[in-house]
Amino acid sequence: MEQKFNSLRIISKIFKVIAWIVAVFAVIGFFTMIAIGSASRGMAGPFAALGGVGGAFITLLYGSIMFIFIYTWAEVIMVLLAIEESTRRSCEKLTKET
Repeated sequence: MEQKFNSLRIISKIFKVIAWIVAVFAVIGFFTMIAIGSASRGMAGPFAALGGVGGAFITLLYGSIMFIFIYTWAEVIMVLLAIEESTRRSCEKLTKET
C-alpha cells in the first residue's frame, strides 16, 4: 500500500532533528553557564556562582521543555498519519466485502 502525505512525514522528521538540536544546545548552555558561574565567583561577589548555577538549571529546564514539545509535535503528526492509514485500510476492506 502506498504511503500518502510524504511531506508530513518529512516535516515530522525535521521536527525530531530540531528537537535533538535544541536538546544538545540546552546541554551545552547548561555547562557553559556552570563554567561562567564558577569563573566569576571572586569577581562579582560571593553569590555570583549561585547565579550561574541557577541560570544553568533554568537553561537546562527550558531546553528540556522545548525538546519535549517539539518532539511531541513530531510524534503527533506520526500518530495522525497512522490513524489516517488505518482508517483508509478499514474503509478499503469494508468496500471490498460489500
